[in-house]
Amino acid sequence: MFGPMRIPLFVRHVLPAAALLLAGCYSRSDMQQEQQAETPAQTESEKPAAAKPAAASKPAANAPTSAQAGFPQVNVFLEVSGSMQGFMPATGADARTTQFQQQMSDWLSTLERDQRVQQRRYFRIADRPLADSYRALSETVRRGISQPAKSTSIPAILDTVANRYLADGAVSVIISDFIYSPERPGDVPYINTDIADALARSRKDLAVSVYGLTSDFRGTYYPAMKGRVGKVPNCCSEPVPYYLWVLGPANLVGQFDATLMKGLPGEQAHFGLPALEVPNSVLSRYGRKGSWFVADAGKQAGASGHTVAIEEASAQEPAEFVVGLDLNQLPELFQTPAYLQKNLALRGNTTEAKVLKVEAATESTKRSGGPEAAYTHFVTVRVTGKPRSEQQLTLALPAARPTWVEKWTTTDDSRPGPQTFALSRQLDGLQKLLAGRQAGTNAADVLRVPLTLQPD
Repeated sequence: MFGPMRIPLFVRHVLPAAALLLAGCYSRSDMQQEQQAETPAQTESEKPAAAKPAAASKPAANAPTSAQAGFPQVNVFLEVSGSMQGFMPATGADARTTQFQQQMSDWLSTLERDQRVQQRRYFRIADRPLADSYRALSETVRRGISQPAKSTSIPAILDTVANRYLADGAVSVIISDFIYSPERPGDVPYINTDIADALARSRKDLAVSVYGLTSDFRGTYYPAMKGRVGKVPNCCSEPVPYYLWVLGPANLVGQFDATLMKGLPGEQAHFGLPALEVPNSVLSRYGRKGSWFVADAGKQAGASGHTVAIEEASAQEPAEFVVGLDLNQLPELFQTPAYLQKNLALRGNTTEAKVLKVEAATESTKRSGGPEAAYTHFVTVRVTGKPRSEQQLTLALPAARPTWVEKWTTTDDSRPGPQTFALSRQLDGLQKLLAGRQAGTNAADVLRVPLTLQPD
Protein backbone atom coordinates (compact mmCIF):
# COMPACT_ATOMS: atom_id res chain seq x y z
CA MET A 1 0.00 0.00 0.00
CA PHE A 2 1.25 3.38 -0.72
CA GLY A 3 0.75 6.86 0.54
CA PRO A 4 1.92 10.07 -1.00
CA MET A 5 5.52 8.91 -0.97
CA ARG A 6 7.16 5.67 -1.99
CA ILE A 7 10.08 4.19 -0.12
CA PRO A 8 12.43 1.88 -2.04
CA LEU A 9 11.80 -1.78 -1.26
CA PHE A 10 14.61 -3.71 -2.82
CA VAL A 11 17.95 -3.37 -4.47
CA ARG A 12 17.77 -6.33 -6.76
CA HIS A 13 20.74 -8.55 -7.59
CA VAL A 14 22.92 -6.70 -5.08
CA LEU A 15 21.71 -7.57 -1.62
CA PRO A 16 21.28 -11.18 -0.52
CA ALA A 17 17.79 -12.56 -0.05
CA ALA A 18 17.82 -12.10 3.72
CA ALA A 19 18.55 -8.40 3.41
CA LEU A 20 15.98 -8.12 0.68
CA LEU A 21 13.22 -9.15 3.04
CA LEU A 22 14.18 -6.56 5.60
CA ALA A 23 13.97 -3.69 3.12
CA GLY A 24 10.97 -1.41 3.53
CA CYS A 25 9.52 0.92 6.09
CA TYR A 26 10.31 -1.09 9.17
CA SER A 27 12.72 -3.81 10.22
CA ARG A 28 12.86 -6.76 12.56
CA SER A 29 14.72 -4.70 15.16
CA ASP A 30 11.93 -2.14 15.02
CA MET A 31 9.46 -4.93 15.64
CA GLN A 32 11.40 -6.32 18.57
CA GLN A 33 11.57 -2.90 20.19
CA GLU A 34 7.87 -2.41 19.58
CA GLN A 35 6.93 -5.73 21.12
CA GLN A 36 9.00 -4.92 24.21
CA ALA A 37 7.32 -1.56 24.56
CA GLU A 38 4.43 -1.37 27.01
CA THR A 39 1.02 -0.42 25.66
CA PRO A 40 -1.18 1.12 28.39
CA ALA A 41 -4.27 0.98 26.18
CA GLN A 42 -4.23 -2.82 25.95
CA THR A 43 -7.26 -4.50 27.46
CA GLU A 44 -6.94 -7.67 29.45
CA SER A 45 -7.91 -9.76 26.42
CA GLU A 46 -5.12 -8.15 24.40
CA LYS A 47 -2.22 -8.82 26.76
CA PRO A 48 0.15 -11.58 25.65
CA ALA A 49 -0.44 -14.84 27.48
CA ALA A 50 1.64 -17.90 28.04
CA ALA A 51 1.88 -19.52 24.66
CA LYS A 52 0.22 -22.84 23.99
CA PRO A 53 1.56 -25.30 21.46
CA ALA A 54 -0.24 -25.52 18.15
CA ALA A 55 -2.51 -28.51 17.81
CA ALA A 56 -1.29 -31.13 15.39
CA SER A 57 -3.32 -31.70 12.27
CA LYS A 58 -5.63 -34.68 12.68
CA PRO A 59 -8.21 -36.44 10.55
CA ALA A 60 -11.63 -34.85 10.65
CA ALA A 61 -13.00 -37.64 12.83
CA ASN A 62 -10.77 -36.45 15.68
CA ALA A 63 -10.71 -32.76 14.85
CA PRO A 64 -12.75 -30.29 16.90
CA THR A 65 -16.13 -29.36 15.49
CA SER A 66 -16.96 -25.78 14.61
CA ALA A 67 -18.65 -25.32 17.97
CA GLN A 68 -15.59 -26.65 19.84
CA ALA A 69 -12.85 -24.95 17.83
CA GLY A 70 -10.63 -22.72 19.94
CA PHE A 71 -7.85 -20.28 19.12
CA PRO A 72 -5.01 -19.60 21.60
CA GLN A 73 -4.10 -16.25 20.00
CA VAL A 74 -5.50 -14.06 17.24
CA ASN A 75 -3.59 -11.00 15.99
CA VAL A 76 -5.24 -8.33 13.84
CA PHE A 77 -3.19 -5.88 11.74
CA LEU A 78 -4.94 -2.87 10.19
CA GLU A 79 -2.99 -1.04 7.49
CA VAL A 80 -3.17 2.75 8.04
CA SER A 81 -1.13 4.25 5.21
CA GLY A 82 -2.46 7.17 3.16
CA SER A 83 -3.92 4.84 0.55
CA MET A 84 -6.30 3.39 3.14
CA GLN A 85 -7.85 6.73 4.13
CA GLY A 86 -10.45 6.49 1.38
CA PHE A 87 -11.85 3.37 3.03
CA MET A 88 -11.93 5.08 6.44
CA PRO A 89 -12.76 8.75 5.77
CA ALA A 90 -13.56 11.02 8.66
CA THR A 91 -17.29 10.91 9.27
CA GLY A 92 -18.92 14.13 8.02
CA ALA A 93 -22.07 15.91 9.08
CA ASP A 94 -24.15 13.56 6.93
CA ALA A 95 -22.82 10.60 8.98
CA ARG A 96 -22.11 8.64 5.81
CA THR A 97 -19.91 5.59 6.25
CA THR A 98 -18.22 3.30 3.75
CA GLN A 99 -18.87 -0.40 3.32
CA PHE A 100 -15.36 -1.00 4.66
CA GLN A 101 -16.21 0.83 7.88
CA GLN A 102 -19.45 -1.09 8.34
CA GLN A 103 -18.02 -4.50 7.45
CA MET A 104 -14.80 -4.23 9.43
CA SER A 105 -16.44 -2.65 12.46
CA ASP A 106 -18.86 -5.57 12.60
CA TRP A 107 -16.14 -8.16 12.03
CA LEU A 108 -13.85 -6.70 14.72
CA SER A 109 -16.73 -6.61 17.20
CA THR A 110 -17.57 -10.25 16.47
CA LEU A 111 -13.94 -11.26 16.98
CA GLU A 112 -13.67 -9.31 20.23
CA ARG A 113 -16.76 -11.01 21.68
CA ASP A 114 -16.10 -14.56 20.47
CA GLN A 115 -15.37 -16.83 23.42
CA ARG A 116 -13.44 -19.31 21.30
CA VAL A 117 -10.57 -16.81 21.11
CA GLN A 118 -8.45 -16.98 24.23
CA GLN A 119 -6.18 -13.98 23.57
CA ARG A 120 -6.40 -11.10 21.09
CA ARG A 121 -3.88 -8.47 20.03
CA TYR A 122 -4.54 -5.52 17.75
CA PHE A 123 -2.04 -3.51 15.70
CA ARG A 124 -1.96 -0.57 13.32
CA ILE A 125 0.54 -1.02 10.50
CA ALA A 126 2.11 2.41 10.01
CA ASP A 127 5.85 2.71 9.42
CA ARG A 128 5.87 -0.44 11.56
CA PRO A 129 3.15 -2.38 13.43
CA LEU A 130 2.08 -0.49 16.53
CA ALA A 131 0.25 -2.26 19.35
CA ASP A 132 -3.26 -0.94 19.84
CA SER A 133 -6.42 -1.74 21.78
CA TYR A 134 -9.67 -3.05 20.36
CA ARG A 135 -11.39 0.23 21.18
CA ALA A 136 -8.70 2.34 19.55
CA LEU A 137 -8.54 0.20 16.41
CA SER A 138 -12.33 0.12 16.13
CA GLU A 139 -12.36 3.89 16.54
CA THR A 140 -9.87 4.25 13.68
CA VAL A 141 -12.12 2.16 11.44
CA ARG A 142 -15.19 4.22 12.37
CA ARG A 143 -13.78 7.75 12.45
CA GLY A 144 -10.85 7.59 10.05
CA ILE A 145 -7.05 7.55 10.11
CA SER A 146 -5.77 10.55 12.06
CA GLN A 147 -2.08 10.17 11.21
CA PRO A 148 -1.63 8.13 8.03
CA ALA A 149 1.71 6.47 7.34
CA LYS A 150 3.65 7.66 4.31
CA SER A 151 4.29 4.21 2.91
CA THR A 152 4.20 0.53 3.70
CA SER A 153 5.80 -2.49 2.07
CA ILE A 154 3.72 -5.59 1.36
CA PRO A 155 6.69 -8.02 1.46
CA ALA A 156 7.96 -6.43 4.69
CA ILE A 157 4.52 -6.74 6.29
CA LEU A 158 4.21 -10.39 5.29
CA ASP A 159 7.76 -11.15 6.38
CA THR A 160 7.21 -9.63 9.83
CA VAL A 161 3.78 -11.13 10.48
CA ALA A 162 4.71 -14.60 9.21
CA ASN A 163 7.96 -14.75 11.17
CA ARG A 164 7.06 -12.96 14.41
CA TYR A 165 3.35 -13.41 14.97
CA LEU A 166 2.55 -17.02 14.09
CA ALA A 167 4.37 -18.89 16.84
CA ASP A 168 2.61 -21.18 19.31
CA GLY A 169 -0.64 -21.61 17.46
CA ALA A 170 -1.39 -17.97 16.69
CA VAL A 171 -3.54 -16.88 13.76
CA SER A 172 -2.92 -13.42 12.25
CA VAL A 173 -5.22 -11.35 10.04
CA ILE A 174 -3.92 -8.50 7.85
CA ILE A 175 -6.49 -5.93 6.65
CA SER A 176 -5.17 -3.93 3.72
CA ASP A 177 -5.71 -2.94 0.09
CA PHE A 178 -2.63 -5.03 -0.77
CA ILE A 179 -1.46 -2.63 -3.47
CA TYR A 180 2.20 -3.50 -4.00
CA SER A 181 4.48 -1.55 -6.30
CA PRO A 182 8.15 -2.44 -6.84
CA GLU A 183 10.54 0.48 -7.01
CA ARG A 184 11.15 0.06 -10.74
CA PRO A 185 8.62 -0.94 -13.43
CA GLY A 186 11.10 -3.54 -14.63
CA ASP A 187 10.72 -5.39 -11.32
CA VAL A 188 7.00 -6.07 -11.79
CA PRO A 189 7.65 -9.58 -13.22
CA TYR A 190 9.38 -10.44 -9.93
CA ILE A 191 6.45 -9.60 -7.65
CA ASN A 192 5.68 -13.30 -7.21
CA THR A 193 9.29 -13.90 -6.15
CA ASP A 194 9.15 -11.03 -3.65
CA ILE A 195 6.05 -12.50 -2.00
CA ALA A 196 7.52 -16.01 -1.89
CA ASP A 197 10.77 -14.68 -0.41
CA ALA A 198 8.85 -12.74 2.24
CA LEU A 199 7.21 -15.93 3.49
CA ALA A 200 10.09 -18.32 2.85
CA ARG A 201 11.22 -18.58 6.48
CA SER A 202 7.74 -18.89 7.96
CA ARG A 203 6.50 -21.99 9.77
CA LYS A 204 6.43 -25.16 7.66
CA ASP A 205 2.70 -25.76 8.17
CA LEU A 206 1.76 -22.25 7.03
CA ALA A 207 -1.63 -21.78 5.38
CA VAL A 208 -3.00 -18.52 4.00
CA SER A 209 -6.61 -17.65 3.19
CA VAL A 210 -7.36 -14.54 1.14
CA TYR A 211 -10.71 -12.77 1.38
CA GLY A 212 -11.48 -10.13 -1.24
CA LEU A 213 -14.14 -7.49 -0.54
CA THR A 214 -15.08 -4.19 -2.17
CA SER A 215 -16.09 -0.85 -0.70
CA ASP A 216 -16.96 2.64 -1.75
CA PHE A 217 -13.89 4.86 -1.47
CA ARG A 218 -13.85 8.58 -0.64
CA GLY A 219 -10.45 10.18 -0.76
CA THR A 220 -7.16 10.21 -2.64
CA TYR A 221 -6.19 7.06 -4.49
CA TYR A 222 -2.50 6.17 -4.97
CA PRO A 223 -1.96 3.85 -7.94
CA ALA A 224 0.79 1.26 -7.83
CA MET A 225 2.03 2.27 -11.27
CA LYS A 226 1.39 5.95 -11.86
CA GLY A 227 1.81 5.91 -15.65
CA ARG A 228 0.79 9.27 -17.06
CA VAL A 229 -1.10 10.26 -13.91
CA GLY A 230 -0.12 10.49 -10.29
CA LYS A 231 -2.44 10.26 -7.34
CA VAL A 232 -6.15 10.46 -8.07
CA PRO A 233 -7.97 12.96 -5.81
CA ASN A 234 -11.70 12.79 -5.05
CA CYS A 235 -11.86 9.09 -5.86
CA CYS A 236 -13.73 6.85 -6.66
CA SER A 237 -16.85 6.35 -8.77
CA GLU A 238 -16.54 2.55 -8.58
CA PRO A 239 -16.00 0.24 -5.59
CA VAL A 240 -12.38 -0.46 -4.71
CA PRO A 241 -11.10 -3.85 -3.45
CA TYR A 242 -9.57 -4.52 -0.07
CA TYR A 243 -8.45 -7.80 1.46
CA LEU A 244 -8.15 -9.83 4.62
CA TRP A 245 -5.23 -12.27 4.60
CA VAL A 246 -5.45 -14.96 7.29
CA LEU A 247 -2.09 -16.57 8.12
CA GLY A 248 -1.25 -19.32 10.58
CA PRO A 249 -0.87 -23.06 11.21
CA ALA A 250 -2.85 -24.92 8.55
CA ASN A 251 -5.24 -26.71 10.90
CA LEU A 252 -6.06 -23.51 12.82
CA VAL A 253 -6.52 -21.41 9.68
CA GLY A 254 -9.01 -23.98 8.42
CA GLN A 255 -10.95 -23.78 11.69
CA PHE A 256 -10.75 -19.98 11.67
CA ASP A 257 -12.12 -19.87 8.12
CA ALA A 258 -15.01 -22.13 9.05
CA THR A 259 -15.99 -20.13 12.12
CA LEU A 260 -14.83 -16.52 12.43
CA MET A 261 -14.75 -15.77 8.69
CA LYS A 262 -18.27 -16.96 7.95
CA GLY A 263 -20.75 -14.56 6.37
CA LEU A 264 -18.26 -12.12 4.87
CA PRO A 265 -19.44 -10.80 1.49
CA GLY A 266 -17.07 -11.03 -1.45
CA GLU A 267 -14.63 -13.67 -2.65
CA GLN A 268 -12.12 -16.03 -1.08
CA ALA A 269 -9.15 -18.22 -1.96
CA HIS A 270 -7.33 -20.74 0.23
CA PHE A 271 -3.74 -21.98 0.09
CA GLY A 272 -2.07 -24.70 2.17
CA LEU A 273 -5.11 -25.97 4.08
CA PRO A 274 -4.87 -29.62 5.18
CA ALA A 275 -6.82 -32.34 3.37
CA LEU A 276 -9.67 -33.41 5.63
CA GLU A 277 -11.56 -36.67 5.77
CA VAL A 278 -14.86 -35.14 6.79
CA PRO A 279 -17.70 -37.16 8.38
CA ASN A 280 -19.26 -39.11 5.53
CA SER A 281 -21.04 -42.28 4.49
CA VAL A 282 -22.86 -43.91 1.60
CA LEU A 283 -26.59 -43.70 2.36
CA SER A 284 -28.35 -46.94 1.45
CA ARG A 285 -31.84 -45.53 0.97
CA TYR A 286 -31.46 -41.81 0.30
CA GLY A 287 -31.64 -40.97 -3.44
CA ARG A 288 -30.76 -44.48 -4.51
CA LYS A 289 -31.27 -45.84 -8.01
CA GLY A 290 -30.51 -49.25 -9.49
CA SER A 291 -29.35 -52.52 -7.97
CA TRP A 292 -26.63 -52.23 -5.31
CA PHE A 293 -26.09 -52.40 -1.53
CA VAL A 294 -23.63 -51.17 1.11
CA ALA A 295 -21.29 -54.13 1.42
CA ASP A 296 -19.52 -53.11 4.62
CA ALA A 297 -22.80 -52.67 6.51
CA GLY A 298 -24.94 -55.47 5.16
CA LYS A 299 -28.32 -55.19 3.46
CA GLN A 300 -30.28 -54.00 6.46
CA ALA A 301 -32.52 -50.97 5.99
CA GLY A 302 -30.81 -47.64 6.58
CA ALA A 303 -27.33 -49.12 6.46
CA SER A 304 -24.40 -46.82 5.72
CA GLY A 305 -20.74 -47.38 4.98
CA HIS A 306 -18.06 -46.81 2.36
CA THR A 307 -18.10 -49.94 0.18
CA VAL A 308 -20.72 -50.25 -2.53
CA ALA A 309 -21.43 -53.65 -4.07
CA ILE A 310 -22.88 -53.27 -7.57
CA GLU A 311 -25.30 -56.00 -8.58
CA GLU A 312 -26.21 -54.64 -12.00
CA ALA A 313 -25.30 -51.42 -13.85
CA SER A 314 -25.19 -50.24 -17.46
CA ALA A 315 -25.29 -46.98 -19.38
CA GLN A 316 -28.98 -47.59 -20.04
CA GLU A 317 -29.78 -48.58 -16.45
CA PRO A 318 -27.11 -47.04 -14.22
CA ALA A 319 -26.72 -47.49 -10.49
CA GLU A 320 -26.71 -44.30 -8.43
CA PHE A 321 -25.80 -43.91 -4.79
CA VAL A 322 -25.51 -40.86 -2.56
CA VAL A 323 -22.57 -40.00 -0.31
CA GLY A 324 -23.52 -37.81 2.64
CA LEU A 325 -20.89 -35.26 3.71
CA ASP A 326 -20.66 -32.97 6.71
CA LEU A 327 -18.70 -29.97 5.43
CA ASN A 328 -19.11 -27.69 8.46
CA GLN A 329 -15.35 -27.82 9.06
CA LEU A 330 -14.58 -26.28 5.64
CA PRO A 331 -14.55 -22.62 4.57
CA GLU A 332 -17.78 -21.35 3.03
CA LEU A 333 -16.31 -21.43 -0.47
CA PHE A 334 -15.97 -25.21 -0.23
CA GLN A 335 -19.56 -25.54 0.96
CA THR A 336 -21.05 -23.84 -2.10
CA PRO A 337 -22.93 -26.45 -4.18
CA ALA A 338 -21.99 -24.75 -7.47
CA TYR A 339 -18.29 -24.78 -6.52
CA LEU A 340 -18.48 -28.42 -5.42
CA GLN A 341 -20.34 -29.41 -8.58
CA LYS A 342 -17.58 -27.89 -10.70
CA ASN A 343 -14.56 -29.08 -8.72
CA LEU A 344 -15.39 -32.26 -6.80
CA ALA A 345 -13.68 -35.22 -8.51
CA LEU A 346 -13.92 -38.99 -8.24
CA ARG A 347 -10.45 -40.46 -8.62
CA GLY A 348 -9.62 -44.06 -9.33
CA ASN A 349 -8.98 -46.61 -12.04
CA THR A 350 -12.46 -46.47 -13.53
CA THR A 351 -14.28 -44.60 -16.26
CA GLU A 352 -17.67 -45.99 -15.29
CA ALA A 353 -18.19 -43.99 -12.11
CA LYS A 354 -18.50 -40.23 -11.88
CA VAL A 355 -19.99 -37.46 -9.76
CA LEU A 356 -23.43 -36.70 -11.15
CA LYS A 357 -24.57 -33.85 -8.89
CA VAL A 358 -23.95 -32.14 -5.56
CA GLU A 359 -26.75 -30.74 -3.43
CA ALA A 360 -26.93 -28.98 -0.08
CA ALA A 361 -29.14 -30.26 2.71
CA THR A 362 -32.68 -28.87 2.84
CA GLU A 363 -34.89 -28.23 5.84
CA SER A 364 -36.65 -31.44 4.92
CA THR A 365 -33.49 -33.56 5.10
CA LYS A 366 -32.40 -31.88 8.33
CA ARG A 367 -35.70 -32.81 9.98
CA SER A 368 -36.02 -36.26 8.39
CA GLY A 369 -34.81 -38.25 11.37
CA GLY A 370 -32.90 -40.57 9.04
CA PRO A 371 -29.13 -40.97 8.56
CA GLU A 372 -29.20 -38.15 6.00
CA ALA A 373 -30.06 -35.64 8.74
CA ALA A 374 -26.42 -35.77 9.92
CA TYR A 375 -25.02 -34.33 6.69
CA THR A 376 -24.82 -30.89 5.11
CA HIS A 377 -24.26 -32.02 1.51
CA PHE A 378 -25.14 -34.95 -0.73
CA VAL A 379 -23.05 -36.21 -3.64
CA THR A 380 -24.75 -38.46 -6.18
CA VAL A 381 -22.36 -40.92 -7.85
CA ARG A 382 -23.47 -42.65 -11.06
CA VAL A 383 -22.04 -46.05 -12.04
CA THR A 384 -22.59 -47.20 -15.64
CA GLY A 385 -20.93 -50.64 -15.47
CA LYS A 386 -20.54 -53.46 -12.98
CA PRO A 387 -16.92 -53.58 -11.78
CA ARG A 388 -14.99 -56.79 -12.48
CA SER A 389 -12.99 -56.49 -9.28
CA GLU A 390 -12.69 -54.32 -6.21
CA GLN A 391 -11.83 -50.69 -7.05
CA GLN A 392 -10.47 -48.13 -4.60
CA LEU A 393 -11.81 -44.63 -5.31
CA THR A 394 -11.35 -41.24 -3.70
CA LEU A 395 -13.87 -38.44 -3.69
CA ALA A 396 -11.57 -35.40 -3.65
CA LEU A 397 -11.86 -31.64 -3.74
CA PRO A 398 -8.70 -30.03 -5.16
CA ALA A 399 -7.74 -26.60 -3.85
CA ALA A 400 -8.29 -25.06 -7.27
CA ARG A 401 -7.43 -21.39 -7.67
CA PRO A 402 -10.70 -19.46 -8.01
CA THR A 403 -11.39 -17.64 -11.27
CA TRP A 404 -12.16 -14.37 -9.47
CA VAL A 405 -8.43 -13.76 -8.88
CA GLU A 406 -7.81 -13.01 -12.56
CA LYS A 407 -10.95 -10.88 -12.81
CA TRP A 408 -9.78 -8.77 -9.87
CA THR A 409 -6.27 -8.31 -11.31
CA THR A 410 -5.10 -5.38 -13.42
CA THR A 411 -1.76 -4.35 -14.91
CA ASP A 412 -2.69 -0.65 -14.86
CA ASP A 413 -4.50 0.88 -11.91
CA SER A 414 -3.93 4.52 -12.91
CA ARG A 415 -7.69 4.64 -13.45
CA PRO A 416 -9.03 3.17 -10.19
CA GLY A 417 -11.73 0.53 -10.32
CA PRO A 418 -12.75 -2.84 -8.90
CA GLN A 419 -9.33 -4.41 -9.54
CA THR A 420 -5.97 -4.59 -7.77
CA PHE A 421 -2.59 -4.13 -9.40
CA ALA A 422 -0.74 -7.45 -9.89
CA LEU A 423 -2.97 -9.36 -7.46
CA SER A 424 -2.49 -12.57 -9.44
CA ARG A 425 1.29 -12.20 -9.24
CA GLN A 426 1.12 -11.87 -5.46
CA LEU A 427 -0.94 -15.04 -5.21
CA ASP A 428 1.36 -16.78 -7.71
CA GLY A 429 4.21 -16.30 -5.24
CA LEU A 430 2.11 -17.49 -2.31
CA GLN A 431 0.82 -20.52 -4.20
CA LYS A 432 4.24 -21.53 -5.46
CA LEU A 433 5.79 -21.32 -2.00
CA LEU A 434 3.13 -23.44 -0.32
CA ALA A 435 2.94 -25.98 -3.17
CA GLY A 436 6.68 -26.55 -2.79
CA ARG A 437 6.17 -27.55 0.84
CA GLN A 438 3.49 -30.12 0.13
CA ALA A 439 4.29 -33.71 -0.73
CA GLY A 440 2.32 -36.32 -2.60
CA THR A 441 0.37 -36.37 -5.85
CA ASN A 442 -2.81 -34.92 -4.37
CA ALA A 443 -1.33 -32.82 -1.56
CA ALA A 444 -3.33 -29.77 -2.61
CA ASP A 445 -6.70 -31.38 -1.84
CA VAL A 446 -8.83 -29.88 0.90
CA LEU A 447 -11.20 -32.84 1.09
CA ARG A 448 -10.76 -36.61 0.62
CA VAL A 449 -13.33 -39.36 1.09
CA PRO A 450 -12.27 -42.98 0.42
CA LEU A 451 -14.81 -45.20 -1.35
CA THR A 452 -14.77 -48.75 -2.66
CA LEU A 453 -16.68 -50.27 -5.56
CA GLN A 454 -16.92 -54.03 -5.91
CA PRO A 455 -19.01 -56.57 -7.79
CA ASP A 456 -21.71 -58.36 -5.86
